[in-house]
Amino acid sequence: MDIIRTPQGLYKTNCYILKENGYALIIDPGFHGQRIMKELQDVVPVGIVLTHGHADHICAVDALVEAYHIPVYMHPKDEELLLVKRRMPSGYKERFTSPYIALEEGPLQIGTFSLDVWEVPGHSAGSVFVGYKHILFTGDTLFKGTVGKVNTYNGDPVAMKETLKRIKSFHPSYVVYPGHGSSTTIEHELTTNPYLIVHE
Repeated sequence: MDIIRTPQGLYKTNCYILKENGYALIIDPGFHGQRIMKELQDVVPVGIVLTHGHADHICAVDALVEAYHIPVYMHPKDEELLLVKRRMPSGYKERFTSPYIALEEGPLQIGTFSLDVWEVPGHSAGSVFVGYKHILFTGDTLFKGTVGKVNTYNGDPVAMKETLKRIKSFHPSYVVYPGHGSSTTIEHELTTNPYLIVHE
């Protein structure tokens, strides 16, 4: 198994390409579709999963769908984010128009990848964690040393408090790959992240 992290766009949003046995799963293709495609030359892409619907995580979706004819998965509670007009740099004005498959909590099979999905609202109404084996893709909900903002269009501080409580139930061995910045582990965050320490 190989995980390619390629920060994309103005906000250095982490796009992850999970490769195994000749296949690839794309997590949060936020920008620069052509650059992402260069990382896919040795594998067969089987799908795109979005941890949430914010513009900096989705702008390369249409380009990848057009190139590979692969399905897109997103939580339906973030569909409104595809429609709202916000003050964003010009490169983020477009929203993807490809149809998507609605994510819901529970197991999810995409090609050869057996995933687990957890609903973790707060940063956005449709934020999810995506788990594969010992790996957890956390989007903008959990970062190394901090958590995502809740003063976003459909963010919810009350929901985030519940999500933070829930994170404490995750196995400490999970390796966390966040939407921005470097990787960490649940164990490290439970002992050092002030937002998780406060929410007993």
